[in-house]
Amino acid sequence: MEEELIRKVLEISKFKELNPIQKESLKKGLLERKNLVIATPTASGKTLIAEIAALNTFYKKLGKTIYLVPLVSLANEKFNEFKEKYEKLGIKVAMSIGDYDDSDPWLAGYDIIILSNEKCDSLIRHGAEWIRDVGLVVCDEIHMLTDISRGPTLEIILTRLKEIVPNAQYLALSATIKNCDEIAKWLNAELVTSDWRPVKLYQGVAYPWKIKFIEKEGYELNPNLPIEAAIVENTLNLRKQALLFVATRKNAESLAERLSEFVNQKLTKNEKEELKKLADEIENVLESPTKQCKKIAKCVRSGVAFHHAGLLYKQKSLIEENFRKGLIKVIVATVTLAYGVNLPSFRVVMRDLKRYYPGIGAEFVPILEVQQMFGRGGRPKYDSFGEGIILAKSEEEAEELTEYYIHGEPEEITSKLAVEPVLRMHVLALIATEFCKSKKSLVDFFSKTFFAFQYGKIDEIEEKLSEILNLLKKWKFIEIKKDKLIATRIGKRVSQLYIDPLTASIFIDSLKKAIKKEIEPFSFLQVICSVPEMRPLLSVRVSESSEIEKFILKNKSLFLQKVPKFEEWEFEEFMKTVKTALMFDAWINEASEDEILTKYKVAPGELRSRLEIADWLVYSLHELALLLGYKEILKHIRKLRVRLQYGVKEELIPLVKLKDIGRVRARILWKNNLRSLSDLRKIPYEALSLIIGPKIAKSIKDQVEGKEVKEKKELQTTLDKKIF
Repeated sequence: MEEELIRKVLEISKFKELNPIQKESLKKGLLERKNLVIATPTASGKTLIAEIAALNTFYKKLGKTIYLVPLVSLANEKFNEFKEKYEKLGIKVAMSIGDYDDSDPWLAGYDIIILSNEKCDSLIRHGAEWIRDVGLVVCDEIHMLTDISRGPTLEIILTRLKEIVPNAQYLALSATIKNCDEIAKWLNAELVTSDWRPVKLYQGVAYPWKIKFIEKEGYELNPNLPIEAAIVENTLNLRKQALLFVATRKNAESLAERLSEFVNQKLTKNEKEELKKLADEIENVLESPTKQCKKIAKCVRSGVAFHHAGLLYKQKSLIEENFRKGLIKVIVATVTLAYGVNLPSFRVVMRDLKRYYPGIGAEFVPILEVQQMFGRGGRPKYDSFGEGIILAKSEEEAEELTEYYIHGEPEEITSKLAVEPVLRMHVLALIATEFCKSKKSLVDFFSKTFFAFQYGKIDEIEEKLSEILNLLKKWKFIEIKKDKLIATRIGKRVSQLYIDPLTASIFIDSLKKAIKKEIEPFSFLQVICSVPEMRPLLSVRVSESSEIEKFILKNKSLFLQKVPKFEEWEFEEFMKTVKTALMFDAWINEASEDEILTKYKVAPGELRSRLEIADWLVYSLHELALLLGYKEILKHIRKLRVRLQYGVKEELIPLVKLKDIGRVRARILWKNNLRSLSDLRKIPYEALSLIIGPKIAKSIKDQVEGKEVKEKKELQTTLDKKIF
């Protein structure tokens, strides 16, 4: 049976045989359900090992497989891949990455379930019964344990899963890291590690005007071009593609623009025609294209794209898809592309080796991160080898960078569990789900974490646990009776809402003030901008300070929180909350994406990300108001949520609830005195067609006349960590 299973996986994946890493995994007990940590380079076939384990679990009826990923983009990629490959075998594949306020009982009917780490945590909090049926846990990118924003949640859910399903098989996939043996020991797993990859990767350094590799001959570059353009010219002469990584969005856009003129000269007539169609599609993703939409479209017409978190999801998808096809020749990206998305390229160029960290300043990018980026070099089935290149300013610097980044070892993975905001959330969740019913059981739980394994003791965490328990008691989220820890009704709800208990405390205090005064949308907007989930806030430029200060003084009655005095250090942070709230206020008062980009320097992709977070926070605000019995303000919060979703004034709410009607079309209807569903029923189809177009007119008429139409997408109900 095992030979048949492997033959089936290879056939579906279109491989002739297993590679050395996959064979080693079998030797180490993959099919005997041994726990394994696979620490090997990008593109070395780790996912196929997970697929073999999943099929083994399915055919032997050992339970479900959950496949944990750190990013939504990676979840989508794995879902589409597994669904296409394995549903034909009768294996049901599902994905759940959204709505953190649901136990998703429907997942009980599926065999392979792809989950974001945060969604898995949420399902455990909601007591999803089917989790006890899990027979295999695959943790993709386990080296993310060291990431300060995502690592602690991953560490907690692995610790909890080991308690909930102790007999499940655990398979952890990782990049090559220094202390992978520690992770293996923590998971009670066998370690599979190797430098093998299917396409040889050559690493080197470029400096004016040559590229020097460690293991092969380099290249002489054109001395008449800037170094980036010279490398791109060399790449195109080889009939290959390049990924260039830079530190900031601004750098990505400016370099892409500079390279566009040069790359355009290398395109065929047919490529230019195809790129024009693609550019038009990218430019018109929004109802009204922004300056950024026009800028990216102009670059794409020349075969170049920039890629960062400010782009819209659809734009990024089109860029990635057409780079894979070979139509786009060069992508200049920030590190948002380094994680998750499978986007190989013949050549990967690391231009900027320093990145700015808030509160710290500019620091060198970790070796692990550079190796992750280089891992995209070389495309199986297309290239016999790939190249990873670091840019240097001189031969002397080139030698230093070679020694550090190419010969140096990647950093150790260290636990970030002692970060207090994360601890607050997880301590409350452990109590609310009755996983830990006393301080002793809390300490016992944390003694099983990677933090405890790595440092040998949890003194640092124990001190924080006492402080957190006192805070949770003060906020009335828990009760402490003798040594017993009991979550209150509101404490359980806060945990289920997947928000920081500090956020919930701020919300509750603000709601108490809101019921005593006249409600304004801005009041709630400023409150949701004052909580940890909305970080980082928009920074206040010196030129804006005076205007924002005047707004605060003039509108003190709007605020549901105490306004700090001008001379207090908190005032600067308060100004940031106000500026961020003003940006949301502009959106719900129908400022265009372009106007927001111009005034607030918030690109459409970032705006969408912030709106998703704002939607979840407003939903949480509503749920807490409902629980506290503040019925008189619920309608105000509901209206605000709809306005945030569509970016409209209150008068347009009835219109935007119709399918195919967004903020622009709704305003067109309003200006033509079509202001209610009744107005839309009365107007003849022909007259409506002249105003809004025949296709949209038919859709509207079908809806208002009660004919069957597709339901409009529900409000966003996720709170995913975004990279801004």
